[in-house]
Amino acid sequence: MSDLKEEVVQRLRRVKGPDLDGNIVDLGLVSDVLIKDGRVYFSITVPAARAEELEPLRGAAEKVVREIDGVSGVVAVLTAEAAPGSAPAGAGNGASGNGREHPRVAEARARGAAGDGGRKAAPPAAGSAPVRQTQGVPGVKHIVAVASGKGGVGKSTVAVNLALGFQAIGLKAGIMDADIYGPSQPRLLGITDRPEGAGEKKIKPLENYGLKVMSMGFMVEEDTPIVWRGPMVVSALNQMLRDVVWGDLDVLVIDMPPGTGDVQLTIAQQVPLAGAVIVSTPQDLALIDARKGLAMFRKVSIPVLGIVENMSYFIAPDTGARYDIFGHGGARAEAERLDVPFLGEVPLTMEVRETSDAGRPVVATHPESPSADIFRAIAANAWSEIERVAGRGMKPPKLEAVHGGEALRVSFATRDEHELPAEFLRVLSPSAEVQGHSKEQRVTVGGKKNVKIRELRGVGNYAVRIVFDDGHDTGLFTWSYLHMLSLQKDKRWGEYLAELKEKGLSR
Repeated sequence: MSDLKEEVVQRLRRVKGPDLDGNIVDLGLVSDVLIKDGRVYFSITVPAARAEELEPLRGAAEKVVREIDGVSGVVAVLTAEAAPGSAPAGAGNGASGNGREHPRVAEARARGAAGDGGRKAAPPAAGSAPVRQTQGVPGVKHIVAVASGKGGVGKSTVAVNLALGFQAIGLKAGIMDADIYGPSQPRLLGITDRPEGAGEKKIKPLENYGLKVMSMGFMVEEDTPIVWRGPMVVSALNQMLRDVVWGDLDVLVIDMPPGTGDVQLTIAQQVPLAGAVIVSTPQDLALIDARKGLAMFRKVSIPVLGIVENMSYFIAPDTGARYDIFGHGGARAEAERLDVPFLGEVPLTMEVRETSDAGRPVVATHPESPSADIFRAIAANAWSEIERVAGRGMKPPKLEAVHGGEALRVSFATRDEHELPAEFLRVLSPSAEVQGHSKEQRVTVGGKKNVKIRELRGVGNYAVRIVFDDGHDTGLFTWSYLHMLSLQKDKRWGEYLAELKEKGLSR
């Protein structure tokens, strides 16, 4: 045992047990102590019925450890003992060193089962859903979980390109990597830096392609395994979510770990999710697991925004022949069967694989590609569902190219009517902006003073694709993005002109 770990254990012996009888270490209530870069993690086992009452005990334990020289932070959590009849806890979770349950823990469990003092808690109503006790994240308007019932379906790749797709339709977006044991976002976004402090025990998210990001992968080396118990993982997730200065975001994507275990259920119950996106491949085995993930979100009353079919088909780059390697259409059929939206199908392409491995996501670095176009459409579909669920779904406006294509007249259902110049729409096209959202990365489009609108192509009931006479047609203008451009026309135009001047470009 290291000197620091030994000192932590000795300090914890100063903390009295739940009934001031002995100390929490000798009573067998403290889990194994984990230390990483000066941060100390441990849990304290208490009866479930007394968790709120014993919160001061947790605070006292955290305080005595924080006072140790060399400790930069402490995470202590209360862990409830399982009720009688459930599987016994493993060694180190409320058990003494010889593997036998400590008498004090047995007594605590007995008291907890009776509800402290023999008063039994009323059982939940049959069939009732677990209660969600959520706490918002400052500055974040909507939180979307991207989940899968099993690993290996490309969930993380879909998650990062979905987040970038949200940016591409005019939203401020971020992504949190909730897969503690196998974080992927640092590699997918090509980020190797470490987060910096932001004062008052807060940290700054890292950023690339204008996307704010937080991941446990920023804290440890890529090949270092993380061997934490559930309570430690939950505490780390809460810190990454609520101790990070996200700023003002329209949507924060959470890249969930695969499966439907404790971590997924905790996030579903404690995070105010606007909805969940389920990722699956077409074959039956993946769809069976996708159903489980969908059922979990429904059980805790979280809207399922839709299903994405990843690796839907493969187009051979040399011959153009199509191969349905994993079958095709299974996710669409499943969405119809379960009465949830089908958000789109993503083909298996070399381009997506290569850009993902290189830390250069396809939506950000190849916005003109078919794959990027698909992810933007999926993001627009998902955002339309978020708006609908929130009761803010916009009816399709009336669109008309006027003055020989020099402008677009937009008439919203609210009777707002605006004329947006073609040049304005072209240079602020979402797919043009997605080439680099930070000031340093943004590609400022110049030389479009005389561009005209050639054609309007409707996309579902949520967006329009504008075809300009210079050949550009990859911008997906959702109704909400058009409305935002209409309301902020002068401000956005002024910012564009300032960028042109700064970069020495002309209209």
